[in-house]
Amino acid sequence: MSESLITPDGPTVLDGVSVLTLDHLDVFGYNAANSYIIPEIIDAERFHSALAKTLAWFPLYAARASCGEDGREPWTLVLPPKGIPVTVSVSDETQIVPVEAVVQKPLRFLPPLSPRKIVLDPTTPVAAILLTKFPNLGVTSIGITRWHPIGSDHVASCFIRTLSKFYIGVLEDEPVVVYKAARSFLPAPDRTCLQGINTYAVEAYYSSRSWHPQLDPSQPANVRLDFRLSATQTQQLRDAIHALGGENTSFLTEQDCIVSLLAIATNAADLSNPPIHSIDTILDVRGAGDIPPTLGFNGFVFAPTDRVAATHADDYYSYALAVRQSIIRGRTPNFLAALADLQAARAAGGTNRGEVMDLASPPGRMLCNSTLQLDKVMRPDIHFGHPGRIKSYVGTVPFVRHLKLARPNPRMNADGTWSSGLDDTEVTLYFQPLVRARFIEELNKRLGALGVEGVVEWIGL
Repeated sequence: MSESLITPDGPTVLDGVSVLTLDHLDVFGYNAANSYIIPEIIDAERFHSALAKTLAWFPLYAARASCGEDGREPWTLVLPPKGIPVTVSVSDETQIVPVEAVVQKPLRFLPPLSPRKIVLDPTTPVAAILLTKFPNLGVTSIGITRWHPIGSDHVASCFIRTLSKFYIGVLEDEPVVVYKAARSFLPAPDRTCLQGINTYAVEAYYSSRSWHPQLDPSQPANVRLDFRLSATQTQQLRDAIHALGGENTSFLTEQDCIVSLLAIATNAADLSNPPIHSIDTILDVRGAGDIPPTLGFNGFVFAPTDRVAATHADDYYSYALAVRQSIIRGRTPNFLAALADLQAARAAGGTNRGEVMDLASPPGRMLCNSTLQLDKVMRPDIHFGHPGRIKSYVGTVPFVRHLKLARPNPRMNADGTWSSGLDDTEVTLYFQPLVRARFIEELNKRLGALGVEGVVEWIGL
């Protein structure tokens, strides 16, 4: 095992900047992690060189944080970059993941990084990389752990895409990341825009000094369920639900319809809780109003639906329409300004009280965390010289009614060719133990009733 501290190769895009104060909207006390499986034994020196070039474009990955007493506000990032630690190890294991699903819990082969230590110790890195070589498999895992405030999944994808291009020597002009607060591009907030809107997801926090109720080790653990829907199945699902709108039907995406189906199947399976009436979507704000599409930091809000006005238990169209309208509204500058202002104020207050954002949904609500569009756009360019053959894995939170949508990893076909999976959908949900079997039954039944052909590909069952 070897360890190195990699610094930027030459001037960075933030040269001359010594401190970046994080906007309250980006005060989010979690870590995030991704791992990428490359079908070759990575050359460490070549990787280090590519990483040093990448850090010139993404210097925050090598920065350090400075926070107030006991991790309180303000949160700042200190430059110039001190470096990102890279550990290179070798494993004789012959299996990287127990089940071939994008979401892994726990996500292995990652460098340890404590979000609490980051805010308490200004010498602690805000990101770290673990290269694990698997000679028995002929592959390498690139595991990256980062402090969430330095970038959302969008920024993380841009980072690894740039690193991939530098590694194979084909980097063309990359858009320069804009390190400004999202709220600086929005109009002055008017909280009256939020009247009548239940903003629970923005405001829910819990004490970091106690167990979250769903993570309490004295209670039965939630159980996960993963499955895939093919591109044909999701298209059939969308067509069926879209047709339920009649002559005045509105545009719906496949994601809207998948979320609708899952909410209604959950309602039928989980009789111990009230039906889901509100759905919150983690919404990337890039490109909304005057916010640049290359915005750095987190850049997301929680877009809530109005209370779903379902006319009957199987009103798929009303659920899908509510999700679509909430996303459109969430990207409207005036509404977004008010929502971001509320989320920022709650984040600052919670942080100063030693609280963390609660990503669990209470009874009656569901939270959707989707990377479907991001995966489809970014993944083809993240290949390290092996187009269409890179597998990537992420973690999640094991909360009921916390929905994770992603594109499946590529798979080798019987004839040796590869299928990208970029048109299919992989779903991860958690349930209380007695609910999962009923959900499987309800989902199968409802897909059939909607005319969706073929069988669901259940993962690990």
